[in-house]
Amino acid sequence: MLATMVVLNLVLAAQAPVDLAAGTWGSAVAMPGQRAHGYLPVPGGEGDVPPLPVTVIRGAKPGPVVAVVAGVHGAEYVPILTLQRLAGRLTPEAMRGTVVLVHIANVPAFQKRTVYYGPSDWKNLNRVFPGAATGSPTERIAHVLTQEVFARADAVMDVHAGDGNEALFPYVTYFGHAPDPKVAERSRAMALAFGAPLVKPLWPDFSTPPTYSTATAVARGVPAIDVEWGGEARFPPADITRTEAGLLRVLQQLGVLAGAAPAPGKPRFVTGSESVMSPVHGLFTLDVKPGQRVKAGARLGEIRDAFGRTLAVPVAPFDGMVIYAVSTPPVSPGEPLVSLGQVADKAPTRPPEKLPRAPAVMLNHLYVVLPQDAFEALRSLEFLSRDFARVDAGLPDFKAPGATAQALYVRGQDTYVELLGPGNAFKEPVGKVGVGLSVEQAGGLSRLVMPMRMALGGAPGQERTTWTFEGKGKVPWYDVLYRKSSTPDADLSLWVSEYVPGFFQALYPDRAWDAHDVGRRAFLGPLFQPERLLRNVERVSLELSPERTATFIRELVALGYQQSAPPGDVFVLQGGGVQWHVREAARPRGLLEVGFSLTRVKNGPLVYEPGPGAKLEFSKDRPEARWVTGLP
Repeated sequence: MLATMVVLNLVLAAQAPVDLAAGTWGSAVAMPGQRAHGYLPVPGGEGDVPPLPVTVIRGAKPGPVVAVVAGVHGAEYVPILTLQRLAGRLTPEAMRGTVVLVHIANVPAFQKRTVYYGPSDWKNLNRVFPGAATGSPTERIAHVLTQEVFARADAVMDVHAGDGNEALFPYVTYFGHAPDPKVAERSRAMALAFGAPLVKPLWPDFSTPPTYSTATAVARGVPAIDVEWGGEARFPPADITRTEAGLLRVLQQLGVLAGAAPAPGKPRFVTGSESVMSPVHGLFTLDVKPGQRVKAGARLGEIRDAFGRTLAVPVAPFDGMVIYAVSTPPVSPGEPLVSLGQVADKAPTRPPEKLPRAPAVMLNHLYVVLPQDAFEALRSLEFLSRDFARVDAGLPDFKAPGATAQALYVRGQDTYVELLGPGNAFKEPVGKVGVGLSVEQAGGLSRLVMPMRMALGGAPGQERTTWTFEGKGKVPWYDVLYRKSSTPDADLSLWVSEYVPGFFQALYPDRAWDAHDVGRRAFLGPLFQPERLLRNVERVSLELSPERTATFIRELVALGYQQSAPPGDVFVLQGGGVQWHVREAARPRGLLEVGFSLTRVKNGPLVYEPGPGAKLEFSKDRPEARWVTGLP
């Protein structure tokens, strides 16, 4: 008996010790050739985050550690069900290395059925990596995945689908560059092995810590890919089968499984992409579908408010293919509606050039026609021209207005206000408001024709305006787009313009000028007087008819302005350095208030009210002022 025990001990001593830590993830502990289920705890709170369900499948032979993650977004069900199937499909005896399956990474979002965000902190898990050990629930999940999963893996696959509100064309992503080029190349090989019909290289900036899951892994020297298959909270068996087959092909490519199953068909590559974002709160109706090819300017859908009024008609910014799209009605400002990609047969070898974007549309000026008593009160207010701003009578000489003038041009640095009396030369009626917007990039106006067409339901008017200079004749001044109507707008006109640079040469012959400069400061720069108070218009409050409210909002949204407050009686839009407050009324009063930014905080009197409709109020501690029109 003693001899037998001695021999047994010698045999055991000769065997290599089993590394229990290598097969341990939370409570899941797998010996070589075993499968184990368990949970990975998320510490740092008082049980506010449930542990993450994991399966560890440890091969009989040593090899790479591959982490496969699902459920980063709680309503992406195809990945979750795929890993459920994969956990039983993999045979430890036939494997090399270890496969760690994180079945549901975002358990709180899964349990509460939220899309994009965690239910308690309203953070997107795939935007908060590498996370924080003592952060919010979502940040702590990211920290656990980073430290306990990615840091211990030799390769990572993060499996997604379109979220519960998204329809999606299947694709896989990899990183076209990385701090370690070998990691980028291995990621590319994984992506091609998966066998998705579309492959999308990503080119993140690794100079700062990335916030996406797989980018975080790559930054730490671990090759990684994202898989996108399925969507809309559905889980057809075919999608699960195809996703599982792709994961198995990658495991073969990594050497975990024997064999080398060929990818099904030749993929196409996304060479550049951009998401069209929602500018407003509302209900979205999608007009396109994933995989569809669209032309630049094509209508992608329509956003209406709760009452059925059209707020926005998003259009394609370039020719491309629909990669994914929101397919359920609720949308909010700044969230994606449709992702478009430019597609080619060959993989790109460098980051894409910046795709063409619609130009920024800025407030240039606004005008209002005042009643005679209000206009005269402002015209006679000495403070207005002495301290508040440069005030002139307009082109071509910018002379001081005379005692009988019916137009006052109040100039700031980038914007100005045109105050008109009832006897104005344009024959505009009292109460009429005009909003002049402009682009700052040469050629930008032409890129606004299609968005305006979609917003207005027809082609916008297009004209070139000239100015006649003495001794020079007619000189092109600006090109303009505007809403064509069978009847003139009774309460508000809006147009967007682009200066013709040659106009500035004629206007300021003694100044150097840039043949490509169409900016507002090319016009206002020589007139701006920083020793006075006014810098710019920064807020405009309007009351319009219901019909004009609807078209005005559509026009601003088409020109790039975004809703910046929840829906209510006042519609708030932000863009181009200006905030718009718009309300509707059966008997609209037009311009209610204008807010100004100032060059400094004003000293002395804070209120000037020389007459009705002529009230100027100044902040006592901020460089701000407002003009309350008091129009009846």
